[in-house]
Formats: sequence, structure tokens, C-alpha cells
Amino acid sequence: MLASGQTTGPIPSGPVISGDGTLAIAGPLGSRMIGTDGLPLGGPSGLVSIVAVSSDGTIATLEKNVAGSASVVGRDDGHAWAWAVQTNSPACGATTGAAFDIYTDEGSGARKIGSASFGAGVTQASLVAWTAAGIVASGDNACGAFGISTLPVSPAILINPATGAATGLASRIGTDCNFQDIADNGTIVCTGVGSAPALRVIAPDGTRTNYSISSLTAQHSSLPRCVDDVLVSADANFAAIALSCPDTQNEDVVILDLASGHVAVATGIDHLTPTLWTPNDVLVATVYGPDKTYSVTPWGLVTVIISTYAAQLCINNC
Repeated sequence: MLASGQTTGPIPSGPVISGDGTLAIAGPLGSRMIGTDGLPLGGPSGLVSIVAVSSDGTIATLEKNVAGSASVVGRDDGHAWAWAVQTNSPACGATTGAAFDIYTDEGSGARKIGSASFGAGVTQASLVAWTAAGIVASGDNACGAFGISTLPVSPAILINPATGAATGLASRIGTDCNFQDIADNGTIVCTGVGSAPALRVIAPDGTRTNYSISSLTAQHSSLPRCVDDVLVSADANFAAIALSCPDTQNEDVVILDLASGHVAVATGIDHLTPTLWTPNDVLVATVYGPDKTYSVTPWGLVTVIISTYAAQLCINNC
């Protein structure tokens, strides 16, 4: 979905949904997008609807009267969706962690498949994706200055959509790596902390491949040296790595070919931020202020596709 990155300004022509300040898009649902409509996601507890949004702007209600600020994900085939509702949202510093119930619907009605929880320090839980490997949830908090997480490593859980059984991913990822994203086949990317590698790729069989920042930027010594965000394509062919550091003015995106290890750098555009991978392995990226949306090929070619609006995964409340 495309939405203005500004709070004011003219709405562009075309199938843009306007006048709904509580609609939030979470991600893809086959050829549509899935999200919630109702109370703001960050606001008080209340009832929301889970909705699907078509490219022509049509909104279809999938679930009504879902309690709380549910996080939702869609399955790639578009025929099933899942959501989590927190049953425990502890305050910062609590000895208990966030707990949540997980629900799924394959078009024949909602069913609760199970419950899961995170350890102490986690105050918020959210679903990340519904992949062939299962449903992935991650935990975090906003207990630091300016809402920064105080967790040394954000945990992640894999949930079996048939049984609801939850399995921690720390044994696969490692206790020194922050979960970032997961591909449809279960390939995971995470970022290291402390003296750990800058980037770790974990194959479905558990094989780990570590990449240092120096290896990712060897041909471009001027690139910033901090990993900001990582997105892996659904087919696990490529990872987009956003590099930025507080003491630098530039931000760059590195495209890593996960099979060959080849690196391409998308340079020349300041503050380029990866947003999502398309099914045909083209990266959609965003620049805010002035807002623009770009496409980035796996070999690093950057092309502006919208010069006045920023691609977002949320229409509001992001």
C-alpha cells in the first residue's frame, strides 16, 4: 500500500483510501494486504476488525470484534490469516513477560490454536510472518530512552499453525543475535550484538553463515558501519541490509545474494530505507522528507517509482 509520509498535503489520484484514521496495514495477504481497522494500534484496549484491502481500495472484513490491539499476518496464498492478542502486557521491569493467544482462520471461522509467552523484560509481542515453516512471533519492549528497547537480544518464537505448539528460536539463531526477518522456507536473518558477527543467516537445516560488516562493505569503505535493519526476500534469495550510524550523515542499502555471497550496494540516495521485497525479488525502498519511493534491483540499480509519496506498511499509526 502507498500512503503519504506527511500528515498534511494533497491526496494523490487513484485507489487511495482516505477518511479512515484507524486503518493500519500490517503486510501482504496473497494479492491483497491485511491489517486492522478500529482503535489505534498503540491506543487503549478495545475492539478492532481484521480487514483485507484490495488494490482498488476495496476493504473486506475478515474478523469482527477482535479484542485488544491484535497483531496480524497473512499466509502467502491469501487463504488464511493469523492474529495474536496479548493476555499479559507487563510494565517495564516486571518479572513476567508478555503473553498472548494465537488465532487462525482459513476462511471457515476463527479458532484459537494456542498460547505463548516470552521471558521477563518483554512487554510487547507481535506476529512477524506466516511462512511455510510456521507462524513467527517476536518480543520487544520500549523501555529505554525515546522508546528504545532495553533488551540485549529480542527473542523470537516459531508457532505450529496446526497444533499451536511454540518453539523458541534462540537455539537456531544464537543468544548473541537479534531476530530480524524470516523467509518462506524458514531461512532466518539476525544481527549480532557485542562482538558477534554483524549479520547471521540461518538456513532451514540450521547451518549458520556469519558476515562481518567489513566483508559486506569491502569495496565501499565509505559506507556507514552499523546495521540498522534487514529484510529477507520471501524466496530467501536476497537480503537487504540497511547500514547507518549515529555519527554519519549517509545511509546505504546493501543487497546480499544469499546463495553466492555476492554483494551489491545501492548508493547515491540519502536515507534510503528498505520497506518490502516484491514476489519477483525487487526491493521497494523509501526516503522520507521529501517523500519518495524507489525500486532497487538485486544488483543495486535504484529507480524512483513515486516522486511525491513514501511506501509504508501502515497507512496510519506507524
